[in-house]
Order: sequence, then C-alpha cells, then structure tokens
Amino acid sequence: MIEVYESEGVLSEMLSESGFDINNPNPKLAWETFKKFSNVKVDCADDSLLFQCGEYDFTGEKLFHFEFVRQFSIEEDGEYDHMEQLRLTIYFKPNAELKDLETNLWTYDFNSIDQFFDEVEKMDCFKIPIEKYVPFQAEVKQEEV
Repeated sequence: MIEVYESEGVLSEMLSESGFDINNPNPKLAWETFKKFSNVKVDCADDSLLFQCGEYDFTGEKLFHFEFVRQFSIEEDGEYDHMEQLRLTIYFKPNAELKDLETNLWTYDFNSIDQFFDEVEKMDCFKIPIEKYVPFQAEVKQEEV
C-alpha cells in the first residue's frame, strides 16, 4: 500500500516503464497503464476513478482534454480533511468533431471497476479521440481539490 503523496510518482514510473512518452503520448497505452495503476492500493478514506473529456481553456489555450483521474478522500482523526486528484491528461488540438465530445463518468455510477472500464471503452467520447486523432502532449499532475 502506498501513501496518497506517493501516487503521482508511482503512476509516472508505471507510465515510463510501459514506454509512454508525455511528448508523444499514446492514449491506448496510457489507458492500459492507468487501469493497472487503479489496482495499486492507496492509504486513503475513499478512492474513485473518473474519465472525463472536453474542450477547455484551463491552460490559457483552448484544447481538447482527455483525462483519467483518480480521486482520493483524506481523513484526519476519522474526520474528512480534503480531497486530492491525480490526473493523467492527454491534450489534443481542438476540432469540430472533438468539440462535441464531453463527458464525466465516475466509478460511483457502477457496481464494479470492471463495469466502469467496460463502459468507458464503449463510449464515443473515448473511442473517437484515440482512433482518429493524434495527441501532442500529456501531463501527470496531482493536486488538492
């Protein structure tokens, strides 16, 4: 079991070991690695996964964000303290087709993590970007939310 603060480093190491390159990202490889990372036990009160995508300008430039997120709830002395999100974001240049793709899908909405993974993989929001477009960059970032 790892501590929450170790999760970003562990995911980054797993991505590196898989051959993933943040400057030439392979979304399928990122997804498979993220799925493996979801099996790593993290010491926290609650742990959930999120797949989200959409066109946003959080970086100051409008880009299509394709994100795999792991969210951790942290307690101190049995009381809620805060949440942290570890994001693996893959960036695509926006276009007319990607502009219409937007979703937020949580593991909370499913009976099992495998059901969540299966549903994500069936979604056009997941399939279209990775089958039709080439991303230009990725990043791994963990922050309090």
